[in-house]
Amino acid sequence: MTPPANEDNHVDLEGDDQASEDIHIIEDISPNQASSQKKINEATVSSSAPPPKRRVTTKDVLGTSVDRMASSFEELIRATTKSLAPKDVWTEIMAIQDLSREEQIKACAWFIENDKQFLMLKEVPVEMKKDMVLMFISYGSA
Repeated sequence: MTPPANEDNHVDLEGDDQASEDIHIIEDISPNQASSQKKINEATVSSSAPPPKRRVTTKDVLGTSVDRMASSFEELIRATTKSLAPKDVWTEIMAIQDLSREEQIKACAWFIENDKQFLMLKEVPVEMKKDMVLMFISYGSA
C-alpha cells in the first residue's frame, strides 16, 4: 500500500521543465582537451566562488576570548602600574615624625618594593602614618 501523494513532496522526473540550453553534451573530446577544460572549469569556479569557511568550534571561541582577556589585562596592568620613584618614597617617609634613622631606611626599602602599600600610606591621615610604617616594617622583617 503506497502513501497518498503529497504535492509538496512530488518531484517530476519525466517533465521537460529544464531549458535545453542548460544541458551541455560534449562529444569527441581528446584526453588533453578534457584535462585543459577541467583546469579552465576549476579556475573559473575557484575565482568566482568564495573560499570555504572554516567551521568555528567552541574551543576556538574560548581560545580567542582568553587571548583577548589576557591582552586586555596586560594593558590594564601597564596603564595602572607606574614605576615608583625612590625620591617620592623618601620624601613621604621623611615627613613622618619620630622615626629613627634605621626605621626610615627600612621603611624606604620596604615601600619601594611594595608600591601598593606605599600608595595606601600616602592616603592615610598623618597621625596614622607612623603606626602604619612601623607595622609594615615589622611585618617585613618577620
